[in-house]
Order: sequence, then structure tokens, then C-alpha cells
Amino acid sequence: MVLSGSLIAKLVLLILALMSALSWAIIIIKALQYHNIRKEDQKFYQIYLNESSLNQIKKVSSEYLFSAFSFIFSATYQEAARMSQRIQRSSPDISESNSMLPYLSQQLQRVIEKTINERYSFIENRLNFLATISSAAPFIGLFGTVLGIINSFQSIGTTGVTSLASVAPGISEALVATAAGLLAAIPALMAYNYFRNQARLLTNTMRNFGMELTNRFEWIVNGRLLGRE
Repeated sequence: MVLSGSLIAKLVLLILALMSALSWAIIIIKALQYHNIRKEDQKFYQIYLNESSLNQIKKVSSEYLFSAFSFIFSATYQEAARMSQRIQRSSPDISESNSMLPYLSQQLQRVIEKTINERYSFIENRLNFLATISSAAPFIGLFGTVLGIINSFQSIGTTGVTSLASVAPGISEALVATAAGLLAAIPALMAYNYFRNQARLLTNTMRNFGMELTNRFEWIVNGRLLGRE
């Protein structure tokens, strides 16, 4: 049935098959990626809670390549170290140093927000392909459906016969194109909505971790400054 169809109908089915294969490849890749992110975030967060030394946490953070928490911690650690040294060099007087603590907090929050945005872009990478496939595949299938119906009417006009045998090939071709479009679009749409929701949940956990991290760094830096009194 498919092999006996017109060249354009075969091309439509080939395009839909490629779109379906691409969507399933992205679904598998994103599923593994999200699994690794959640798994490594949990492991890194346990280290963060149990380890009192920030230096030690920084050393092991490079081992967690998928963990969003690890990226946030590394960026915040580097900025906090840079700002702390800058405050101590430029403000020997303790009162002046303490006055810069609000600026330190704001700077850490900006770094954390920037890192979260970068990780969110990484997490959402390739999801736009799923959105495109879910919206375009039904219309491509509809195009094949219209072609099949046109072929059926042309068959009737050419032969002058209105029997089922004369219109069945075109109708079958139309139904196959419709089914192929839906088969490509439905999984892509469901996966897109699922991964977008998971991306929002991961972003919320990153923001919560960012707030914990800011408080911890502020407490440590503030303690070091107070120790200079």
C-alpha cells in the first residue's frame, strides 16, 4: 500500500518517519539527562550538607558533571572567594568591611541567578525540536491526506468508475498519512509537556539550593570579618 503510493506520498511518509525517529532520540537523550541530573544533585547535596569544609566540597564538585547544584556551588564559591579577598584588601577597617556585606549578598545572588539561567538553558536544550515536531507533524500528515483524497477523485475522473476498488488506494494512502502524522506528533507533544514541567521543577530546586548557598556563604564571610575585630 505504501510502496504503491505516489512519490509525494512516499516523501511525506519519509519526512514523518524521520521526524518520529528524531523525537524519540531526543526523548531518550533528555530522559537520561534528567535522570543523571536528579541523581547527581541528590549525591552532591548530601555532600554539601555533611561536609563542613567549603574547600573540600569545591574539590569534589568537579566530579559531578551533570549536577546543577555542583555548577551553582562552583560559581558561587569562586565569586565569594574573590569578593572576600577584595573586601579584606580594600577595607582594613572592620566597619567598612561590614558595610560591604549587603553588596556581597547581592553579588552572590546575581551569580547564582546567572548560573541557574545557564543551567535552565542547558536543561531545555532540544525541547524546541519536540515542540516543532508536535505542531508540524499533524499538518504534514494532513497534507498527505489531502493528496490521497485528490488521487481518489482523479481516479474516479479518469476511469469514470465510482466503485470502492477505484477509490480505495487513494483513501488508504490518505489514512496512512493521517496516522503517521499523529504517531509522530502525539509522543513529541507528551514528552515536551513532561520535560518542560520537569525543567520547572529542577529550576525550583536550583533556586532553593541557591538561597541555602547564599545564606551559608554570608554566614562564613561575616564570621571571618567579625573575627578581625
